[in-house]
Amino acid sequence: MPKNRKPRPQRWTRREFVTALAAAPFAGGVHSQPFAGSSREVFLVPNFHPASCGWLTTFSRERVYCANSYLNHLDRVRDDPNYSFVMSEVNNIIAIMEFQPTRIAELKHQVAEKRVELVNGYFLESAINLSGGEALVRLGVGGLHWYQQVFGMKPRFSWNIDVCGTHDQMPQIASGLGLEALVYTRRNPTGKTVYWSQSPDGTRILTLSPGGYSDAAPIFTSKEPLTSGQLRQLEEFFASKEPITPEGAPILVLGGGDDYALAPLVKEYPSQFLKQWTAAAPKRKLQFTTMSKYLDAILPGVNSGRIPIPTFRGGTAYDYDAFWIENPEVKTLYRRNEHALQAAEMLAAIASLHSSYQYPVKALSDCWILMFLNMDRNTIWGSAGGMVFVSDNSWDAQDRFRWVNRTTDQVFDSAGGALIGSGENVGLFNPLNWKRNDPVILQLPAGKSLDGTACEALPDGRVLCGVEMPSASLGGWKLSPEAPVSPHSIELPEIIETNYHLARIDRKSGALTSLKLKKSGRELLAAPANVIVAERPATKQKEDPGDKMPPRPERTRLASSSDQPSTIQVKQGPLATTLQVTGTFYGGGTLRRTIRFYHDHPRIDFETELNDVPNYTVVVAEFPLAEDIVEVRRGIPYGFSHGAWSKPNPSLHGWTKGIVPAVRWIDFALVNGGGLAILDRGLSGRELNERTPLLYLLNAEDKYVGYDNPWLSGKGRHVLPYSVVAHDSPWQQARIPQMAWEYNREPIVISSGAAVPSKSFLETSDNVMMEALRREGGHIEVRLVECLASAGTATITLKLPHKNAVLTDLIGRKLSSLPSSSPYTFPVRPQQIVTLHFEVASTVPEAEPIQSWDPFVPENKRPALHAYDPSLIGHPPFGEQ
Repeated sequence: MPKNRKPRPQRWTRREFVTALAAAPFAGGVHSQPFAGSSREVFLVPNFHPASCGWLTTFSRERVYCANSYLNHLDRVRDDPNYSFVMSEVNNIIAIMEFQPTRIAELKHQVAEKRVELVNGYFLESAINLSGGEALVRLGVGGLHWYQQVFGMKPRFSWNIDVCGTHDQMPQIASGLGLEALVYTRRNPTGKTVYWSQSPDGTRILTLSPGGYSDAAPIFTSKEPLTSGQLRQLEEFFASKEPITPEGAPILVLGGGDDYALAPLVKEYPSQFLKQWTAAAPKRKLQFTTMSKYLDAILPGVNSGRIPIPTFRGGTAYDYDAFWIENPEVKTLYRRNEHALQAAEMLAAIASLHSSYQYPVKALSDCWILMFLNMDRNTIWGSAGGMVFVSDNSWDAQDRFRWVNRTTDQVFDSAGGALIGSGENVGLFNPLNWKRNDPVILQLPAGKSLDGTACEALPDGRVLCGVEMPSASLGGWKLSPEAPVSPHSIELPEIIETNYHLARIDRKSGALTSLKLKKSGRELLAAPANVIVAERPATKQKEDPGDKMPPRPERTRLASSSDQPSTIQVKQGPLATTLQVTGTFYGGGTLRRTIRFYHDHPRIDFETELNDVPNYTVVVAEFPLAEDIVEVRRGIPYGFSHGAWSKPNPSLHGWTKGIVPAVRWIDFALVNGGGLAILDRGLSGRELNERTPLLYLLNAEDKYVGYDNPWLSGKGRHVLPYSVVAHDSPWQQARIPQMAWEYNREPIVISSGAAVPSKSFLETSDNVMMEALRREGGHIEVRLVECLASAGTATITLKLPHKNAVLTDLIGRKLSSLPSSSPYTFPVRPQQIVTLHFEVASTVPEAEPIQSWDPFVPENKRPALHAYDPSLIGHPPFGEQ
């Protein structure tokens, strides 16, 4: 969570939209006469905004802070008839259930009375920009389902007030979840607090972006009733909102006294404040209220056109850019586990319909809940004290990742075994909805290879294989007693030639000095590439570098991998030519760069190992290109952002400037056609300067706001994989999104299986990519997305026993039926997310709502989970700096 430093001056807000006037301390003389004010009413919505899974303290203590702080607001609702507030995040309610269970009935009563609003449709407030699309959808489905099961109600909002930029698909996701408005506070591009935001498929949602999420702070933080001078300044602050509030709409203010805001410190507020306000500014009404009351006030005018609002297409700019470039450990673990969980659901669904295997509803649902917790903003950003990620005493992010990993491995073995039977061979499951023939790395029994398949031994004992697998298929592959071929050492060739590339490597530095496309002979590089560079801000920052990091033009180059000579070893096997380049790097640690050129595949895989990088150092890999970049496509949850670069193009709405987050891939389209894509497994940070794309490897910070964080530090060993695809053809024909999925999701190996022919269970047209296949109730749910940014017709053939098929929204509400056919055919809009339900003969039970974390928490960590301290309230302390 972005935050202030102590001592924190009293101020209106801490966000970008606050005026200089609002940032000044509230002090002034006494004015006995009422002052002039506008008649436009102010809706002030108090809220409490923590990092609910830990930021400056452990998960266990964070939830105590959250429970006590929300109860502080609930106390004020009880004591003051003019107070209301909004509450967010399921895990905060669970904390109250466990620490103060008698207050839940009171909370439910105040929710029914509309004095308290459960505002957020998602399970918790996530970062929205770093997970895959299905994880973000599940976060909403899981949250909405929990509120319906436990409170019998449905929140109305996509409550994203602390995100540091929104992406192009958020309107479609929020709308598909049945939410009525999207709420965020940073980087509003429209100049209006209310507008329509629209996704590439045309879906739009009402969007509220009023400024900061903790405005009008003196009402909440003053220990004495406000003076007349302070009330006047408050009116001036409200007046500053007039120009950005659409004509005819009341002013919206998200109120609070900074992060972890409590109810007003003056116990008689807000009733006493409202009396003061009425006397001081009789023309301007003000109410402490909820988001729904504001939405209800503006909806008739917006829908009728009486309140005119703009429409914005695309994603916003980004902020707090360190969040996209640091802590690769947490980001790669998240990526690995979300892909594994999606594949486990798919294999379990298939097995439950083709064998006696019982679909593990609870186990898979539990995994999603744990993944939700690790989507908490500061967790997946990686910007928190180290105790959030690894703790000896408290439940932590690593525990949750390990639980998901164990569970998905068990599902793979049991579901896969149920389908192919036992034996002395291995099963391979391809969860992707297309035929794949990419080189894959598999963990096979020692000394064995796949019969009739090219297999190459790797130094770590795994095996590089060239396999062809049908779409969404499982097969039992016969093992050969012959060991995989060990690659032999060769001299570094003058030119490394594959069926796709002609490449040159600098013999001294190990940099990639030339990369030509074999078919056309085009040179893609303007200067040495995969050069590893250490940088630092040119000017010492006031902000913690774990929160903010300036882009490359504002940093100083400290060192690069080309500064000192390296040794190069080259090995060639039946599938690839692999280089290992070894040298030293900034700080004296060993730098190892592995580069793998596949003989018959266009991907070039890289693995960079960094060791003991000094504190306050940014490390990037750079790829200078020889041609102008005209367009940039960047993976986002359930789609991609598409923006212009070298020449403006107002028809392209994607954001391309500065440091940006990417999900799996980014593609740079070149002026003469084709382009270069960079694929990742969790290294989300990208930046483009003129013709030079950067991939961020590390933002090395030993401490975060005074707290040690080994996952954030440059100390120790860091192994960072990524890949590059150079292509002559357009990105669609080059299959860049599909290659990114292949790079992230290798086939699942099922040990001790029988040798049986591969069988495909689902096929689709090439214009859609599937992210989910699971069982729910009496149906199979399949979710996919149009992936070529072109309206058209899609097809799906489901080779699982089922009856009819319907199209639904993201939460399963029927939109239309599909005529029975094989394949099923349906229209798609550009980047449209499509959900299909296929009725089946049997049903699976509904998962019970989680109301305690005990079953997931290691026994030695439960005492900390249960420890309650009523004095922990408000903002946890920052560390020593």
